[in-house]
Amino acid sequence: MKRIAQILRWTLLSLFVLAAGTVVVAWFIDSRQTNDELIEEFQGQRIRPTVHSYQVRGQTNSDESRTIRFIETPRPAGDSTLPVVLFVHGAPSSLSFFNEFFKDTLLLNRAQLVAVDRPGYGYSDFGRVETSIIRQAELLQPLIDRYKKAPYLMIVGSSYGGSVSARLAMNNPDQVDHVVFVSSALGPGLERTYSISYFADSPLIHWGVPPLLRLANDEKLAHRKALEAILPDWPKIRANITMLHGQRDELVYPTNVSFAQHHLVNARVKQFLLPENRHDIVFNKREYMTQIILDILNRRDVKETVRTKAMAVNKFIKKKIIL
Repeated sequence: MKRIAQILRWTLLSLFVLAAGTVVVAWFIDSRQTNDELIEEFQGQRIRPTVHSYQVRGQTNSDESRTIRFIETPRPAGDSTLPVVLFVHGAPSSLSFFNEFFKDTLLLNRAQLVAVDRPGYGYSDFGRVETSIIRQAELLQPLIDRYKKAPYLMIVGSSYGGSVSARLAMNNPDQVDHVVFVSSALGPGLERTYSISYFADSPLIHWGVPPLLRLANDEKLAHRKALEAILPDWPKIRANITMLHGQRDELVYPTNVSFAQHHLVNARVKQFLLPENRHDIVFNKREYMTQIILDILNRRDVKETVRTKAMAVNKFIKKKIIL
């Protein structure tokens, strides 16, 4: 009995030390790269992204303006036919979460790539949380406006980024052509919230939590209410939808896929349920994701070619009739 008690004490002590160590380490990790680090990250590539930022005025005179940072690959001079793929990350994270996509030559040759630091993350006012999905989408709207002349706009949203991507598609049904939801939290309550999240939110603990984890936790605890706020607007989405979700995802449940299919009444939905994956698709299935994105772009090219040929034939027929 004494031996068991001793083992239990050492186990609890080890867990405490591990937890404390994790918190200490987390204070020095913010999952973001400076502008110079991003430039160095892609140094030597033929197609390299550039770093930009913009300001959004506050909603009231007393509300401070917000800074949003993003990166984009260049559009070839005179090329107005290149589609745009916008990546929106989850939590806790930053635009660097998608760095490997910006190194994929197949993807770089087929589209202009864009990735953004969501409000509060990366260098978009790091630490200044915004728990409203509606407001987050408003803060990212200038990006949609920036690419409004693009012939095709695809948004790829991962995890919480899928929630924001959905809102962007609701707000821009005539501009967003396709949304790829990756492990996305879309249905109110269809995700796991651990007990430690509520503990970390208590007044005495909250400000001792590292900023990156505090951001993610604040979003997590407000997520259900934020998703309920956009619930009536799902029928506004008219973009084509592709869903990738791990069937073993215990953080954001696979039932989010059936939720989306039920509510996307004006959109065409295609789903890919991966039997062996958890909440890790961007990390462990990046090449698979890239292939799906390329397939979407290729199908779009085929449809565009068919449409162009049909227009040419109709024009030829009309000319013959006039003659």
